[in-house]
Amino acid sequence: MANEHISKRFDAELEGVRSRVLQMGGLVEQQISRAMESLANGDMVLADQVIADDHRVNALEVGIDDDCVHIIAKRQPTAGDLRMVMAVIKTITDLERIGDEAQKIARMGKLIHEQDRRLSTKFSEVRYASSVALDMVKTALDAFARLDISAAAKVV
Repeated sequence: MANEHISKRFDAELEGVRSRVLQMGGLVEQQISRAMESLANGDMVLADQVIADDHRVNALEVGIDDDCVHIIAKRQPTAGDLRMVMAVIKTITDLERIGDEAQKIARMGKLIHEQDRRLSTKFSEVRYASSVALDMVKTALDAFARLDISAAAKVV
């Protein structure tokens, strides 16, 4: 009975970490969309939101990473559970980097519009690249949420 109780708590901890990864992923998706919108429309308030949200993404990364370290130290997961924890650690690192790139887009958009510069004729290509990247992030997060390995492999 005690092992079942411990196992349920462990499962709840893993599920909590997975849920926070999806929350972080949603925030990063929102950052990308808003950064591109602010770049296209010169919306400085939206750009400032993207820049400010980078701190939230960073905080989520640190918190989730800390939770993973505690899970490894306290629970000593093996096999599939350990692979899940390691996948989470790698995923949050990548999500944090994507958030940093969204912040860079927002900063560049502010600079372009503050200096009253025109967007490059290549902006349609940038918009297309961002839509492809955003679709990849969404698909990867959906695959993670459903633990669908074949869907994750299609993103690659």
